[in-house]
Amino acid sequence: MGRRKFSRYQTLLSAIRRLRRDRGGAILVTYTLLMTGLLGTTGLAIETGLWYTVKRNLQTQADAAALSGAFERRKGHPDYADVSAAALLEAGRNGFVAAAPNTITISNPPTNGPYAGDDSAVQVIVSAPQSLLFSSFFLNGLAVSAQSVAAVETTGTACVLALDPSASSAIQNQGNPTIAMDGCVLAANSTDSAAITVSGSAVLDAKSLWTAGNITISNSATVTLDDPPIVNAWAIDDPYEAITILALGACDYNSASYSNVTQTIDPGIYCDGINFGANAIITLNPGTYYVDRGDVTIAATAYLRCSCPDPEDGVTFVMTSSTGPGNIGAVVINGGADVVLRAPTGEFDDYKGMLVYQDRRAPPGQSVKFNGGSSMLLTGAIYIPNQTVEWSGGNAAAGATCTQIIGREVKFVGNSQIYNTGCETAGIEPLEIVGVRVVQ
Repeated sequence: MGRRKFSRYQTLLSAIRRLRRDRGGAILVTYTLLMTGLLGTTGLAIETGLWYTVKRNLQTQADAAALSGAFERRKGHPDYADVSAAALLEAGRNGFVAAAPNTITISNPPTNGPYAGDDSAVQVIVSAPQSLLFSSFFLNGLAVSAQSVAAVETTGTACVLALDPSASSAIQNQGNPTIAMDGCVLAANSTDSAAITVSGSAVLDAKSLWTAGNITISNSATVTLDDPPIVNAWAIDDPYEAITILALGACDYNSASYSNVTQTIDPGIYCDGINFGANAIITLNPGTYYVDRGDVTIAATAYLRCSCPDPEDGVTFVMTSSTGPGNIGAVVINGGADVVLRAPTGEFDDYKGMLVYQDRRAPPGQSVKFNGGSSMLLTGAIYIPNQTVEWSGGNAAAGATCTQIIGREVKFVGNSQIYNTGCETAGIEPLEIVGVRVVQ
């Protein structure tokens, strides 16, 4: 009996020893715990990746909405309702669902950040709550959000602008001229695929090209630009669209003509044109020269200067007609004419910064010709909104200069040189290219 008890005791003891040596169960438990943690970590990583994907999509939607709202501001629509509607529409076009529990907040101006209170900026915040998977063990809830701020700002300045919205070759060269436009952007509002054309053996050197359409350059033309051209862009606003011509009174001068004389003339109402003929040496006193019917013609051997001792002094030629649009004249400066004139820059001048202003009622299909060559220096805006400007001239003079050419179309018909060394310094309002971009 005692031996049997001892034997049982030995058997139990052996079983305990075997159990102590057996590690199979411990490995299983450890493996189970490790796999649970690994699966949980993998799940959280996948879920976090999904959140980042949602974040990128929301950021795209916020950027598109802010840009669209800012474009409404650039178009001159100051109402919040217009800005908000445009932003909301573009967010939806990029996939945002503007329904609970998603939210979108559109602020014009922004309510915080560096652009807070800036009416030209639009802030958009979008948010989308997320369904939680593994993260539900740690989080009660999560909403992914994105913010964007877009603002209207000046992206550059132009010195040549063709206003025609659809013309082919709205800016072009004729022949094989050398067109040197240092610091100048040539801009065309045309949406045509050849809105700006450089052909033949023309040489063009400019800061950049800008158009609502596209550009064609022939194989033999040479184009050198400081900045890449911008195509398929938005049209540039007409900077002088708001200027109107007041009703004219009686004529001060009729069919004025000056040839082989040295004379000083005064501003006033000139009816039936002005002719600066051969060998005319003319000094113009500062002010506005209204030309009621007829052209201003400057002969090849004419010499014109402005008597402008004050830095804000200048002259403006206003081409108009009191007897109907068909009688609105043009300006013709013939090759070789020695013409150095500048526009007035006084704050209260009716035609501040404008050297030539042609009534926008002028019939299309005609040309205004500035062909003075290298002896022509015109500082100010040449504004011909409904006719073609033909330009062949230069302003290589030292000092601050600013020449703006604004026409329905612009053609360079000979060697041309413009050094825009500073419209602001010269007192002329710059021809701004106003755009929008994401700023925050």
